[in-house]
Amino acid sequence: MREIAILLSITLFVACGGKKSGTGELDILLAKKDSLIDVYGEVGAQLTELQDEIDKLDSSFAKRATLVKASALEMGRFEHYFEVYGNVETMRNISINAEILGKVNKVLVEVGQNVSEGQRLIIQDTAIIRKSIDEVKTAFGLANTIYNRQKKLWDEKIGSELQYLEAKNRKESLEQKIETLQSKLAKSVIKAPFNGIIDEIFVREGELANQIMPVVRMINLDLVYLVADVSEDYISKITKGTVVQVNFPAIEANFEAKINRVGSYINANNRTFKIYVDIENKEGALKPNLLGIMNILDFSADSAITVSASIIQQDAEGNEFLYVLNKDEKNMSALKVLVQTGMTYKGLTHILSGLKGDEEIISKGGRGIKNGQSVKI
Repeated sequence: MREIAILLSITLFVACGGKKSGTGELDILLAKKDSLIDVYGEVGAQLTELQDEIDKLDSSFAKRATLVKASALEMGRFEHYFEVYGNVETMRNISINAEILGKVNKVLVEVGQNVSEGQRLIIQDTAIIRKSIDEVKTAFGLANTIYNRQKKLWDEKIGSELQYLEAKNRKESLEQKIETLQSKLAKSVIKAPFNGIIDEIFVREGELANQIMPVVRMINLDLVYLVADVSEDYISKITKGTVVQVNFPAIEANFEAKINRVGSYINANNRTFKIYVDIENKEGALKPNLLGIMNILDFSADSAITVSASIIQQDAEGNEFLYVLNKDEKNMSALKVLVQTGMTYKGLTHILSGLKGDEEIISKGGRGIKNGQSVKI
């Protein structure tokens, strides 16, 4: 106490000094402030030590024990997941183009209709193609007659070889032209390439369809996949078969799945690689480009000690600690225990060292207590 009195006297002496005028007044005030800060720190530290001594000697201190809540530690499996966002895609999501130029005569389907593989969707006008086929067939009849006569003469060694070859070439050329026109005629009927649903129709009857613009979009949603970009930091932790928790917020769907494919290429622009999760979608609830969230398992431990992340504190030196219940015959007190922490997931932190697993930890009320302070539950 004598030291405190001396410090207070010095402070009062400095504080009561006469005011100075001029440019040095600011320096004097700052010096007074620094003196007061030093005295305040020293006095505060001494008061804290005195209070600790008083608490130890005060017989009524135990009666003022702080109310806390304690819970027994339980060891179990700890899993940590990281989160990535992806989109639903399907391999059978195509835009169908006309293979020939022609007017649309009939649209045989409507949006939302289920169609089978090979079913006719759109019929184009074929009048010009049919007319061309008739013209070529007429020309082919004449060319075939001439060829047969030239061949007969050539077989009898009459006429020139050139005339025979010209007649043969003319006949074969027209045959190929007929085949080409008949192939075009077949392509005038646009058919479904697989079983699926008509998602959109881009043309109307009477409009001109060509090879550039699509006429129908068709999809099959029986089997879709969720694709996401993952940071290269996780490349060693993700393999085919890794467990993921899939969530689709828009339709409130949650389920567990496994990664079916892992990309072999890292995008140089964002340092990510792709992962794919196949999903059965018989009811068609999942639509292309639907947002999905994947929680991917990257760490797990059996017989792990976990505590609520909210009870872990940090002292002035940066050490992490928590309080456990210390019981004796007369009272209970809080015991400060330094811990080494690992990963945290959903509010639970994995304790790597510092606890055995059979302690009772102070789960509530630990923020306002000190090491060795009496507590009650």
